[in-house]
Amino acid sequence: MSRYTAVKGMNDILPPDSLRWSRMEEDLRLLAARLNYQEIRTPVVESLELFQRGLGETSDVVQKEMYVFEDKNGNKLALKPEGTAGFKLALKPEGTAGVVRAFIEHSVGIEKPGPHKLFYIGPNFRYERPQKGRYRQFHQFGLEIFGDPTPEMDAELIYAASMILDHFKVKGEIRVNSIGCPACRPAYREKLIEYFRPKAEELCGDCRRRIDSNPLRLIDCKVDAPRDRWNDIPLITDHLCPQCASDFERLKKALAIFHVPFVVDPFIVRGLDYYVKTAFEITADTGGTQNAIAGGGRYDNLVAETGGAATPATGFAIGLERLLSVVPEDFYGMQPLAMGFALFDGGVADLVHLTKHLSHHPVRYMAEYTPRKFKNALQKANKLGARHIFIFGEDEVKNQQVLYKDLATGDQKTFGQHEVMAIVAMLMDKEIRK
Repeated sequence: MSRYTAVKGMNDILPPDSLRWSRMEEDLRLLAARLNYQEIRTPVVESLELFQRGLGETSDVVQKEMYVFEDKNGNKLALKPEGTAGFKLALKPEGTAGVVRAFIEHSVGIEKPGPHKLFYIGPNFRYERPQKGRYRQFHQFGLEIFGDPTPEMDAELIYAASMILDHFKVKGEIRVNSIGCPACRPAYREKLIEYFRPKAEELCGDCRRRIDSNPLRLIDCKVDAPRDRWNDIPLITDHLCPQCASDFERLKKALAIFHVPFVVDPFIVRGLDYYVKTAFEITADTGGTQNAIAGGGRYDNLVAETGGAATPATGFAIGLERLLSVVPEDFYGMQPLAMGFALFDGGVADLVHLTKHLSHHPVRYMAEYTPRKFKNALQKANKLGARHIFIFGEDEVKNQQVLYKDLATGDQKTFGQHEVMAIVAMLMDKEIRK
């Protein structure tokens, strides 16, 4: 056994799971392209300050979950106020802040008119207790839209999320809410503080600290489950300003037009400070308590707060580990393996020719170039789970043929070595009918 193991919470992805991963990522990219999203790739390392400003100093991600370090030239790169130790870096804990930084840095919103529709896919990092569906290195796919302030664009975004669920045959529930804006949220914030302060001793340690700093997070606490304990918690949907209330009605109307089933859940607030107005989550049966697989909402102020021009924006991310855990097992079936064997040295060259020709077609194939007896070839093929084998014995080489055997049915057939297209057609037909 190796003396080295993977870092806790950071997992290897091995065959056959790696095949499901690659095909899932390919499908997501194709879906995004069909909806006119273009891919953006950002570094896994960003400045700590980017996340502190964008995600909020009081968020759990910033306070407890980020991987933070200084590079070797930290003091020379110091960009923080005087008195700090240097420019600290962080492994990105989510995708949006980095996309916003790139959007500003490269003047995307200035050079071309919006809306700008971008997608990303890749790893993020959070230091938290690893459990089923939650890891320290995890992967997300996200859609981000810049330059459109309308609730109808939020509805289109949620529709895209529902299309992803439908594509992967995942049964999910979409829950939507409005969490207000800077005009109406302060008054609601005071209502929550007034409500929860007398209950402070009944709250978990994190929530006691949040009462004054981030009271919205109290209502979706997974430890205290306040919605199950108290039925008179003030609801944000009762305290929206006229503009937010109107936008929320427009969102619901547009979702109905898109035929997206949803429920209004006034306890959806999201865990990051940059959200305003629309917030939503998608839950699915993941076989455990962690059943949220996707979430997002509107973040109209984040671009300006990060140093760019005021730009409305909306987006969402879906956790790929959690998505894959609820994708039906048979959604991505692996194509049956075909193998080629030579029974003597003189058959190896013909085997190489077959390998070369099959490599140009979408069939799963591998060759065994060490000559072996027919019985041993069958044993090797069975051990590797192959269904199809191609044999080059003395008679086949002499007659410029190849013997085919279907190990599932026992059927045998002889092909001419030039009949590559017939061989491919047969394999593909059997793939369709398997």
